[in-house]
Amino acid sequence: MKDVLALLFAAVMLVACQTSTVVKDVHMASDTAYGPDVMAYYAVFTSLSAQPFYSTTVGYGFKTRYVGPSKSMISQAWSYGKQLQFTGGLSTKVPCYLLPCSPTREDTGVVSMDEADFVAAATKGFDFELAGKAGKIVGRIPAHAFRRVLDLKSTMKLPRCPVTCSTAAKPNRLPSGKEVFDQAKAESDREVETDAAGEIPL
Repeated sequence: MKDVLALLFAAVMLVACQTSTVVKDVHMASDTAYGPDVMAYYAVFTSLSAQPFYSTTVGYGFKTRYVGPSKSMISQAWSYGKQLQFTGGLSTKVPCYLLPCSPTREDTGVVSMDEADFVAAATKGFDFELAGKAGKIVGRIPAHAFRRVLDLKSTMKLPRCPVTCSTAAKPNRLPSGKEVFDQAKAESDREVETDAAGEIPL
């Protein structure tokens, strides 16, 4: 369930590049605050841009957009020894309109962050590394991009967490498959007990 929700969120986010604003999604019942899209790494034939965000459904993180001569095959994200959750997005070939030109690929993804790291990044910036079969790329996101997200978040109407909410300390945590199954089974058992206690209609 967690992987499905993460992939759905990534697919929605990666459709188009958003400017620094709050985007409402009535279908997924989520509000997302986007910071500015910044250049995290740049070389002659390679670039990596990143855009921090906060979502009321999945928490904190940043989008990535890699452009280079070949597929990046990125599958991991790291920051000073700490592995971050990385969800791959689209991998497409960039059209060549003027000849001669070299083949160019564009790969997108989403890196999840916890609240403490995000808040710290708003003060000192964030250094990270994306790694995959094709190699590694090191990037840095400036502090102002994260501060902008927190400023926008302060204007959002955030959902209230129930007293029994067990994910308050883990904003990026989504229900596991077992938790969803157990909850559905418990609700089904309650329905059976209710039917057994009631009268059978003629």
